[in-house]
Amino acid sequence: MVNGARKKDMRVQALAAAIAAIVVVMALVAAFTSGCNGNPAVNISASQRSETGLTLLYKWHHPQRVMIFEAVAGDYRKLHWQIASPDFEITREGEFDRIARSDGKAFSRIEIIAQPHETRLEKDYQPVVRYGEGGVLLYTGHFTPVTNDGARIDAVFDFTPLEDAQIVAFDAHEKALDGWRSPMAHPAFVYMGPLAPIETDNVMALIDPETPDWIVDEFNALVRPSFAKLAEQFGFTPQTKPNLFLSAPMRGDVGRLSYAGDALPAQFQITLEGGAWREPSEKAQGVFVFSTVHEAVHLWQAAARPGAIDPPEWIHEGAADAIAAETLVALGIWDGAALEQAEADARRDCAVALDQGSLNGARARGDYRALYACGHVIASALAVAERKSTADFWRAFIDEAQAADGYSEAMFYDLAATRTGDKKFAERLRSFAQTPLAAPEKEIDALMDAAARLAREAGH
Repeated sequence: MVNGARKKDMRVQALAAAIAAIVVVMALVAAFTSGCNGNPAVNISASQRSETGLTLLYKWHHPQRVMIFEAVAGDYRKLHWQIASPDFEITREGEFDRIARSDGKAFSRIEIIAQPHETRLEKDYQPVVRYGEGGVLLYTGHFTPVTNDGARIDAVFDFTPLEDAQIVAFDAHEKALDGWRSPMAHPAFVYMGPLAPIETDNVMALIDPETPDWIVDEFNALVRPSFAKLAEQFGFTPQTKPNLFLSAPMRGDVGRLSYAGDALPAQFQITLEGGAWREPSEKAQGVFVFSTVHEAVHLWQAAARPGAIDPPEWIHEGAADAIAAETLVALGIWDGAALEQAEADARRDCAVALDQGSLNGARARGDYRALYACGHVIASALAVAERKSTADFWRAFIDEAQAADGYSEAMFYDLAATRTGDKKFAERLRSFAQTPLAAPEKEIDALMDAAARLAREAGH
């Protein structure tokens, strides 16, 4: 039998042992994610192997038994990564790709050869994009390892282009970059190749030489007034001069007109594909202008980053469509009829999409058009109810998100209730997004009618 003092000593010892174990685990996690003594956990050397391929050498501060990455659409790594180091294999487990030695032994170095994905990855950043004259654009997020729960490992990059080429990333324009981290604390686009950037008051642009002259002229005429108008509407100018990367491989069917845009904090990348871009047309000009302003809107929206739980993409994509439309009207590029047509198109496309299920379930079922069209419908309804612009709502939304260290879907509805003064209207928005609708077209009409009624009541 153990007396009370003895029991107390044993409890104290057990507690001390538990605390010591926790400290050890925390130290191991810290070493894995952030290195030690101020060193990064991993150094990644990315070198141009050829006009398209990259060689990546991963050097770990501490030996690892597995290297984990967030999975990329289209099984990219399995198809387009070659592990140059012997006795390694890639496996897919759930939402992650895992690279480890086949014998299970720890490793400190691993060399990988990466090639571009030949087709466009829908709703995912392209890992490597070909540019004319032997250049490539890589997205560092797909080359940065993560922990088991998806947190990014603390990594630095060394970039080495081919001879007579250069690196462009944000305001950096160098022959090589060593020990580089993105200044935005977020994955970024980095260009390696022979092209020199074109710096203006608004952007540092890198434009594929295959881009038709009329598109370059259209961009030059658009960027200054649209950026000025967006700064006016949002009430601020982004602190970091953004990068524009424009790729125009021009491959595909003669009649194809594909515009793909990817936006990151202080960067956006445009890829134009299809023979219909070669010559100017009303349709091509319309797609280019609207889509480019849409991508530019994301540069301002990036001031409000999502919180720990990813909110649905319709919140920012639909708003970007709505703000782009407002901006084109304000610049005199669109008239009232063009705005009405854009909103009618959004309502039509949204109704078709919601016949298949809820808006919040659209991404999971691969219905990406719903994120834009139905998000545009919600943004327009809010603008009508408030009798203000979508950009005005986002000014307040950015303030709320920054104060809360990230935004959420719930925050969106709460702000809608506050600004309209009507909780029932905010709940209607929530139900519209979260609930499968039996008659989507009627529900869209009812939502817009409710918004118009609120506006009338506020006007009295």
